[in-house]
Amino acid sequence: MDKLPSFGRGIGEVLIPTFGAYEDLLKAKEADIRSARRETHSYGPNPRQVLDVYFPDQQPSAPQTVLVFLYGGGFFSGARVNEGYAGGLVFGNLGRFFTSKFGVTVIVPDYRLLAHGAKYPSGGEDVKLVVDWVKESLASREGYQSINLVLLGNSAGGVHVTTFLIDPAFEAARDKLITQGVKGPAVRLRGAICLGTPFHWGDAHDEAIRAYLGEETVFENSPLGKLQAVIKQGSASQLSKVKVLIMVSELDPQFLLETAEEFKQIWQGGDIEIQILEGHNHISPQLGLSTGIEREEAWGVQVAEFLKSCTSD
Repeated sequence: MDKLPSFGRGIGEVLIPTFGAYEDLLKAKEADIRSARRETHSYGPNPRQVLDVYFPDQQPSAPQTVLVFLYGGGFFSGARVNEGYAGGLVFGNLGRFFTSKFGVTVIVPDYRLLAHGAKYPSGGEDVKLVVDWVKESLASREGYQSINLVLLGNSAGGVHVTTFLIDPAFEAARDKLITQGVKGPAVRLRGAICLGTPFHWGDAHDEAIRAYLGEETVFENSPLGKLQAVIKQGSASQLSKVKVLIMVSELDPQFLLETAEEFKQIWQGGDIEIQILEGHNHISPQLGLSTGIEREEAWGVQVAEFLKSCTSD
């Protein structure tokens, strides 16, 4: 969108004007977005642990690709349906985009925020519970006996994805998803996408970051800190089997690209790639989906290509 560069790069400064710029575009597609078939389920005991499943228009056949999307919000905000914006079309627009255009099943979970007692590694715990729900509930449906699972985390949601992907606390659960053969009924973790994800914060530790990651453990519990630790401990052997895509918007704060490059550099022996989203800022990618505008949705096509590359064997 041509307006975006004038909004700046800071996450706080672009937030409100970016939402404003996309609202009418989304409302113009309301009927199509709301046509997505959606179900809501609990995936854990906490009232916050609820997810929406968006199903493809056609009955899926195994193996089915399932994309789990964890939104951002700085550890203190966010919801699977943004009721206060564009009539609650976000993140239904994301679900509709991937289900209608690519036949992918999409899951958008709520997860615990600071107001719900979130503290590292609760984001990874919630991701694990979502994965457990996929294995126990979704996999029992027709067409879902074999699932290729890909995790997509945006900003703080990307931190939670990397927590599940890297932290030794989830090693046993993760390895079961990674080491299974490529044939036969199973849920297999095939890839992870980090969209606008901070891999560490340097010395910029705001109150929410310290509250979630710990006053004295901000770097230790950051994605880069965890990756360095597991490599040092020699417990990263299975990580290379998961394809990783890092997506950074052209108008994102510069530190997001810098920390992404650091993360990629030490991801040993793995399939990892960084892509730049032209014309987007930190907020705009998820708002651009289902607008019907090619350049706004181009990053979604890149995600779909990544999904295909993850599941081609």
